[in-house]
Amino acid sequence: MEIDKGLGEIERMARSITGSKDISFSDIIGQSRAMIGAIDFAQKIAPTDAVVALRGDSGTGKELFARAIHEASGRSGSFVAINCAALPEQLLESELFGYVDGAFTGGCKGGKPGLFERTEQGTLFLDEIAEMPMPSQAKILRALQGRRVRRIGGAREIPYDARLITATNRDLEALVKKKAFRSDLYYRINVLPIHIPPLTQRRDDIPLLVEHFLFHLSSRLGRSARCLSPQAMEKMIHYPWPGNIRELKHVVERAHILCETEEIGEQAILFGSQTEEWITGCRVPQSGSGNTPLRVQMDIHERRILVHALKDAASIREAARRLGISHPTVLAKMKKHDIRMVRNITDGRTSDKAKINI
Repeated sequence: MEIDKGLGEIERMARSITGSKDISFSDIIGQSRAMIGAIDFAQKIAPTDAVVALRGDSGTGKELFARAIHEASGRSGSFVAINCAALPEQLLESELFGYVDGAFTGGCKGGKPGLFERTEQGTLFLDEIAEMPMPSQAKILRALQGRRVRRIGGAREIPYDARLITATNRDLEALVKKKAFRSDLYYRINVLPIHIPPLTQRRDDIPLLVEHFLFHLSSRLGRSARCLSPQAMEKMIHYPWPGNIRELKHVVERAHILCETEEIGEQAILFGSQTEEWITGCRVPQSGSGNTPLRVQMDIHERRILVHALKDAASIREAARRLGISHPTVLAKMKKHDIRMVRNITDGRTSDKAKINI
C-alpha cells in the first residue's frame, strides 16, 4: 500500500517537472485586505533566493502561492512539488537526495540524482513538511546549511541550485515545543513566513471565487454561462468552509452538475452529508406527476443525476469526487440503475451507454 501511494506521488512529481500551466500572481483571486497583504508580501520576496514558509489551513491555496512565487522569481528551472506526508521515509529520502548504484535493492542501475539536483535553477516545494520524519529533517537541515546534498550510499557532496519553499497546515511552533519538529530546521525554513488566510477571513472574496469557477466550468463543459441566485450566494457566504477554497470549488462543481437552469438556486448548494441525502432522493425537487409513486420519482431523479455527472467527468472516480460521494457508492448506484460505462475511442473520455431496466 505504501509503495502504491509512493508511486502515485512520484507520478505527480513527474507531471510537475515536465511542466504544468504557469501560474502568476494575477491567477490568485482575492480583493480582501487579508489576501492582498499576503499577495503583496509574496510578490516582494519572490525575486530573492530566501526560503519561504507558507502557512495556512488545508485548501487555502498554498501550492498556488508557491507556483506564483516561482514564476515571479526569474529562476529558469522547473517548479517541482513533493508531498512529504505521501511517501515513506526511505522513498522520500531517495527522491529528495538521490542514491548511488547499489545503495539498496530495486534501485536504478547507475544510481539516480535526487530532486535537489534535478531542480537545477528551479524551485523545490516541500508540501506538508511538518509530517517529515525526524531523521529526514536532519538531512534537510544539513542540505540547507551547506547548499550541498549527499546521495544515499554515497560519500561525495554535490552542490545544488534550487530555491526551497515549504508549506504546512500545522502549528510548527507547537510542534517544536513538543519536540515533534526540529527547532534548528524551524528557524532555517521560517525566514520568510507567509500566512494564507482561510475563507472565513476573506468572505468578500467568495463571490469572486464562485464566478471564477462557474466561468471555467461552463467553458470546459461547453455550456452557457451560469450564475448563483442571491439566496444561493448568501448561503455560500455564510457557510464556515472547513475545507476552504478546495471545498468551495467542489460545491460549485456539484451545483453546476445538479442544476439544469442558468441560475443556480440555493437548493443546489449542498455541503457535506447534504450531498448524499440529496442524491439518494431525500430531497427530491417538486417536479413530475403527482400520480407517480415517490420511490419511482426518487429513483428516476437519482439515475438522471448519476448519468449527468458521469457524462461530464473523465472517469467514475472524478464523477464521485464532484458529487461528493465515495467511489464504491457510485459503483453501487450504477449497478442499481444498470448504468454501464464504455471508453470513447476518439478522445479517451468515458460516455454513458446505459440501458434503462423498467
